[in-house]
Amino acid sequence: MYPPTEPGTATPSDTPANGPAENTSCTDFLAPVPESGITETPGEPATVASAFSSEAAEKPVQPDQALLDLLTARATSGLATEDDAAGDDEWDEADEGDMTDPAMPTPTGVEVATGPVARPRRRKRQIRPDAAELRLQGRRAMCKRIADIAPRMGKLIKLRILMAYFDARRLPIGREDEEMTQFILGEAAKLADRQRVLDTIRTPGADFGRDDLKAIIFAVLLQEETFSTPERRLDEKVIAFEKTLVDRSKSLDLTEMKKADPDRWRHLDTYRIMLEAAWNINGTVSPDAARLLAVLRNHLGITPEDHWLISSLLKRFPKDNNALHTADEVNDARKDLQRQGLLWNYKDEDEQNVDVIPAEIAAVIRGEYAGQELQRVNYRRLVSHDSILLPELRAILQRHGLDRSGNKLDLIERVVGSGVKPSEVLNELDKDKLSTLCSGFGLRSSGAKAELVARLIDFYDDLTFEERVTRDAREEWYSNYELLARRAYAELRAKKLITKDLEIEHMFEDATAFLFSARLRVPCDMTRKDNRADGRLHLDNDQCILLDCKSAEVAVNLQDHLDTQFDGYLRKEVGNGKHPIGFLVIAPAFTPQSIRLAYQYKARTNWDVALITAEGLRHLADRWAATGGGKPFPVRLLNKTELIDKDRAEFLLSLA
Repeated sequence: MYPPTEPGTATPSDTPANGPAENTSCTDFLAPVPESGITETPGEPATVASAFSSEAAEKPVQPDQALLDLLTARATSGLATEDDAAGDDEWDEADEGDMTDPAMPTPTGVEVATGPVARPRRRKRQIRPDAAELRLQGRRAMCKRIADIAPRMGKLIKLRILMAYFDARRLPIGREDEEMTQFILGEAAKLADRQRVLDTIRTPGADFGRDDLKAIIFAVLLQEETFSTPERRLDEKVIAFEKTLVDRSKSLDLTEMKKADPDRWRHLDTYRIMLEAAWNINGTVSPDAARLLAVLRNHLGITPEDHWLISSLLKRFPKDNNALHTADEVNDARKDLQRQGLLWNYKDEDEQNVDVIPAEIAAVIRGEYAGQELQRVNYRRLVSHDSILLPELRAILQRHGLDRSGNKLDLIERVVGSGVKPSEVLNELDKDKLSTLCSGFGLRSSGAKAELVARLIDFYDDLTFEERVTRDAREEWYSNYELLARRAYAELRAKKLITKDLEIEHMFEDATAFLFSARLRVPCDMTRKDNRADGRLHLDNDQCILLDCKSAEVAVNLQDHLDTQFDGYLRKEVGNGKHPIGFLVIAPAFTPQSIRLAYQYKARTNWDVALITAEGLRHLADRWAATGGGKPFPVRLLNKTELIDKDRAEFLLSLA
């Protein structure tokens, strides 16, 4: 199979630096690309028990106190100390040039400490608020992972994917659909294993033409925003892609190329001769011949698109006499990829079948097989930036022997379709210009040139193809739940979620309401009245659970809120004829003594106080939304005096 490409582009010409491994197949057209809440205070162990050790040494611990300490020590996993450094996202490390020169003379009488020199920190530059790209971040978060796909897959697809990899004795054949889902989730790491994915792609099949077809399916899907497309449209896109390549091959003039770029012509003509000879041996290309062709392609810098165009000139692509594949043939290739565990299929919210490459698998294919740094939509955006000028584009095209005539739009399309990597385009810019680009997007603007280039590529790779109008504004806030919880001002401003810092508190509360009502299917009444809890979860028998959202840059200390706020909220509910049974505190993290105070409060009042990290609650909500079948989450499971982090949330899901 081959790395991704797109119809209607100029012939690529960049030459991979390395050839394939010995067993590289006909499908390997590009060279491989080289390859919870607790924070400890320095010098102090991360357990609550240590905070009371000296006191315990002076005074014998009573039995009840010993039990309390034991419960406290077991509950502190995931807690953070009050001395946690906050706001790291708003700071940059200074460059080496900003540091004091260690070679400078030391004033007389001043003792100099030995050891590493501490780097000063400085505030990030203000980001440019009008950058259009800042409204488009979040593409990668939209991509489906195995955990998202498995619960929505059909049983036949699940078996098809599993049977290729696991011994029949281990397969959950005959089990219920939910058991198979859990089996897949448990084996997800093996299914997405880097070496397994690469070995599968690089192993040639018996049918050279079928390998071509599977490679084209990858070429189509890897250019899609989320590596997915409706199943009913995949065959249309593949066939349209093939037709475009056949039409382009008719205008391919190797004689003219011989005059303009003799080296390039020599490479293509050599490959044409060898490919034609391979086909003429037995009327087909054997797996051994396919491996040799793969070595030759990597050596000569022949791209997948080059291969398809030359095959079309030889009347061998897509099939004999340039016949296009049928929808049935595309479907058969789809099933082959499913059996290889590379192409998955699930039902979306509208119950439509969707073909998808899971994000974990797509990352391996893009990075180490296809060498894809950016999809064409975002590559085009990058090259269109005002910082990249015509002379720089012409220099790139000249270096690759391509036409340099035309306006900037012409040159952009030529560069994007040439096979030149985005990193090569950015390397044309000097470090100051790259630093300014990073600063304009709210990215760290210091570091080596290679770091700036990587930072920009990562930024552009995360841009959605178009601006999305969220049906429920709270949904966008929910997608940034942990950032709101820890008041990550810089990141939230970069995503244009906030314009004022005070907005964070209300967004965090509204996102929590969305979490309970839309993800956990539990009715949640929120209020912003003074002297009231932020929300109330209604239970049967006229009971309820109160909740309060505490967004903070540091770990939340329960002592600051328990007696002065939460206790009053509970007693006011009782005074109003309600029957509260407990209290949920939602925050980014908690200080170690917080869980101890919660146990003490439970002992005094019999009201439970659950300390829930934002990460743990969101994990619970996302997993329940994917596997709960639309049923309300049994919210009474949260009504227990304990810390609920991501791991504990997973345990609660097993009880639900």
